[in-house]
Amino acid sequence: MSSGTEHRIAAAACLFCAAAVDWKPEDHWLKQPLAAAAVGAGCGTLPDILEPALHPNHRQFYHSVAFAMLLGVGLYKTYCWQPASTSGQLVRSALLIGGTAYLVHLIMDATTQKSLPLLGRLSVGRTFYG
Repeated sequence: MSSGTEHRIAAAACLFCAAAVDWKPEDHWLKQPLAAAAVGAGCGTLPDILEPALHPNHRQFYHSVAFAMLLGVGLYKTYCWQPASTSGQLVRSALLIGGTAYLVHLIMDATTQKSLPLLGRLSVGRTFYG
């Protein structure tokens, strides 16, 4: 089973590489590889913040294949969005980094023996103690 540290390292590594591929010195600071890696590492455990790993069956909707697909569609639409303002570009970069870090977490969880549920249970405000 992957730990929080492994999720953060994997997200940081993926985002560093993605940012490094086409980074130019005139790009926004958030697009710089080290900044992308740092923000990605911070977002690498976001799924476990939404659904804390307090119980072995904590993986529900926010850890599901369905949510990963929704996230993928959202990331694609965000990638295609070309905002004109600097603040819009900052929002776009932050959404791409945070969403990619979340997706890396789900991919890592999918490779464990427990894997991911297809849909899971949407339980806002509930705990998964049993």
